[in-house]
Amino acid sequence: MSIHSIDSPIEQRNTGKGNPNAVLTFGIDLNNRQKQLLALLTEFDSRITVPKKAVNMTDLSALTAYTGDEFALFTKGNERLIIRGNAVSVNIDIEQAKQMSKQGYRWSGHTHPGVDFNCLFSSDGDRTILKQFDQSTSVIYNSKGQFLTFALEE
Repeated sequence: MSIHSIDSPIEQRNTGKGNPNAVLTFGIDLNNRQKQLLALLTEFDSRITVPKKAVNMTDLSALTAYTGDEFALFTKGNERLIIRGNAVSVNIDIEQAKQMSKQGYRWSGHTHPGVDFNCLFSSDGDRTILKQFDQSTSVIYNSKGQFLTFALEE
């Protein structure tokens, strides 16, 4: 076997597509899954439910890198609810969070636009919403794909 007989060289397989840091830093395109999600989440407060394996937090981090908007992810059984926010928030208030919790959703995480470590810290609002889900922790991803778990006692 020679190097010339490889059908899929590394350069072709590892394009950086969909990698949040590559999207942000080099303008690399979203991957096909992320493009499909974004086509359904066209504006502030757009909401979609997808199968659990159809999205992860890295996908939402890439969408944040591409759009500059926050995205939140909630999980119930084998489905996930994604909500698009704007540059500073996602439209979830205390009553909505309580209702979602009663329906069986857990807050898997959300994104904050930005690249520095400070954007990974939770706000008072983040912790207030987390409390409604009767969870002690959730996660925040930034535009580079970095993440930090946050807790009620920050």
